[in-house]
Parts: sequence; C-alpha cells; structure tokens
Amino acid sequence: MSEICLWKEKYRIGNKEIDEQHYQLFSKIENLLDIARSGNLENKKKECQDLIEFLMDYTKFHFYMEEKIQREMQYVGYTQHVWIHQGFIQTIQEYKEKMEQDFSPNLLKSFVGTLVTWLAQHVCRCDRKIMSNTPLEDHSALAGTAENIHLIVSKLLEDICGLEVKNAKSCLYKGFVEGKVFIRRVVTGESEYVFLYGFSEPLAREAYFTISSLQIEDIENLDEIESSALAEITSIMTTYITGILSDEPAADLRYQDAVVTSHYTDGGYNLSDGIVISIETDHGNMEVLYCKVK
Repeated sequence: MSEICLWKEKYRIGNKEIDEQHYQLFSKIENLLDIARSGNLENKKKECQDLIEFLMDYTKFHFYMEEKIQREMQYVGYTQHVWIHQGFIQTIQEYKEKMEQDFSPNLLKSFVGTLVTWLAQHVCRCDRKIMSNTPLEDHSALAGTAENIHLIVSKLLEDICGLEVKNAKSCLYKGFVEGKVFIRRVVTGESEYVFLYGFSEPLAREAYFTISSLQIEDIENLDEIESSALAEITSIMTTYITGILSDEPAADLRYQDAVVTSHYTDGGYNLSDGIVISIETDHGNMEVLYCKVK
C-alpha cells in the first residue's frame, strides 16, 4: 500500500483553530481511505463505522466553529457559506444511511472519493476567503453561457487541482465530446439540463493525483474512489454553473450522473443545440458540453 498524504500546506487559511480542524478532517478521511483501499473491510468494519460517526460529528462541530468565527468578523460571504455547509452535511448523512443498509467496499470507496474532493475544493475555493473577508464569486454579471462555463470551470481547475488554464474556446455541439473519461450530469427541475464533461487521460490522472496523492491504476477501469473523486469535481462545477444559469432554487433541482471511459453516447438526449467549451491546461484538456433539453 502506497503512502498517502491528503493534507497539504496550501490548505492553511491563516487561522490556527480552523487549520487544526481541517487537518483533523483530512487525517480521519485518510484513515478511512486506507481502510477502503486495504481490501479488509469486514475485519475493520467497527473501526470504519467509528470513523464515519466521528466525521459526521466533527464536521458539524467544525462548521459550527467556522461559522462562529465568520459571524464575529462579519464575514461578507457568511450566508452562502452556511448554505454550502448544510449541503455537505446532507451528503454525509445520505452516505451514512446508505452504508447502514449496504456496508460494501464499493460504497465506502465512493464515499471517500466524494469526501476528499469536496473538502479539498471547499478549503481552496471558500475557506481561503474568510480571513481576507472576500466574498464568494458572483458571476451573474457575465453575459453569455459559454463565458460563464469557461470562467467557472477554469477557476475550479486552478483552485482545486492547481492546473494552469492556457486557452479556451467554444463552439456548437458537433455530435461528440473529446476525452478519455466522460461524466454526464443531468440536472432536472422545471427545466432539464445535460452536462457532459470529457477529461483527457493526462488531465484525469493529474486532477486525481492532486486531490488524493494517489495514481489512477487503470484508466480503462476506474475504481469507485477514482470515479467518485472525478465525478465530484464535475458535480461542483455543475452546481456553480446551474446556480448562475438557472433561476430555480438549488433545493428543487435533482441530479443524476454517469461515469464512462473510452466511449460515450448521447444516452437518448437530443443535444443538437448544445454548446461545447474546450479548455486547455498545462496537464491536458477538458471539454464541457452544456445543453438545455427541456
């Protein structure tokens, strides 16, 4: 088993109390990741359940303390930050309930991949802004769909994965999206949207390594940790994009996703009106298809 080190010095935000709590969260998630990768889940079931219970309780405690600090300093992004925290608590609770019914290695790996990616992006994207009292981005002033998607995806790739975006361009959908790993997210409310994210192999590998300090072992056969980590990156992107492009409350939207390698078909959706944004980074490319289908 290779060594793992999820905690990185770049995650420090400049508040000793918050930094220590973040370190504890990453440390416990790393313990869970080690169990998930060990193939010895049955013998470590009690330890694993205790870790999940700790993560639920400690995350609530951490969010309470972080929000208390934000209130005391009158942080300008407090309301939105609280909303993001509540969404993550719900995610942990949903996984916890699923694992009470099906305590399987695959589900545990999916949970760990989601945890690692969410926490890394939240610290980099949101928590870094607390001490400087900087608001969370509002992209609503941007005029066009393609510009919004380009800006959000590029910023997330830079913040979460440390990838420098070198170039971006947009065009109408021509029947395919380039990539090696594809993640389709369908967002349904009063309207319905289809997003298709295509990672080149170098980008998929670099993004996953940056977040987890692990290598993708077989790009053709991603395991659940790898799949859920990459899917969570696109989930975060989709949430930000729909928050700008849709007037519907986030709580009213439903999400479905699928992860595919090597070959992707439209899955029965008419995507002829879709827009594709091609983003070039210093470690490979990503293409993002966006289409409002209803």
